[in-house]
Amino acid sequence: MNILLISASQREQSNSFKVAQYIKSNILNDSSEISSPILELSKYRHLLDHYGFETNSGFETNNDSLLAKEKDEVLALLYACDAVVFITPEWGGMIPPALVNLLLLTANGSANGLPLGHKPAFAVGVSASGGGSNPISLLKAYAAKNSHLTWLPLHAIVQNVEQFLEHPWSPNSNDRYSQVQSRLLVGIKSLVIYAKQLAPIREELVSLSKVHPFGQ
Repeated sequence: MNILLISASQREQSNSFKVAQYIKSNILNDSSEISSPILELSKYRHLLDHYGFETNSGFETNNDSLLAKEKDEVLALLYACDAVVFITPEWGGMIPPALVNLLLLTANGSANGLPLGHKPAFAVGVSASGGGSNPISLLKAYAAKNSHLTWLPLHAIVQNVEQFLEHPWSPNSNDRYSQVQSRLLVGIKSLVIYAKQLAPIREELVSLSKVHPFGQ
């Protein structure tokens, strides 16, 4: 099984990327049956130019070949996964522009199919302070419309992320950070169960989604 971890920050070596590594090392690496690549959006800067710049002669991009290369690499990761974990920082109450573009890229017309169609998704909000809830609300409100992904009813919010990352792994304890660890652990375990159950029926569901790919 392939669980794709998406670090949605546009900053290199971000706390979101560190949370992705944290989930991978403390939870996903315990299973030899699960591969867990990390899609770090900061490595794909040209995806921000996906819709180009409008000129009198139409739309053009800064570098079409690099954009096409990055788009192909990202779509390959999305198509190959069985489930996805979105790990996104809260920037001024919003999600980063690169994540918005990634979600636009998963639409049927842009992706030549539905790479995340009917695949389970788990949302993790990240904040350097006491925030992190807005990305969850934003993602669950609109991210499934054109991607046709399936949100888990569970989510996790990592607040005071730097202190959280320093906390020993102890998801069975009752302190604040351990309870967040427990939420991550339960969320990932649930994601794996959802992925196993959806796999046999995904192709049939995706074919139905393609009849009305934009959710009207």
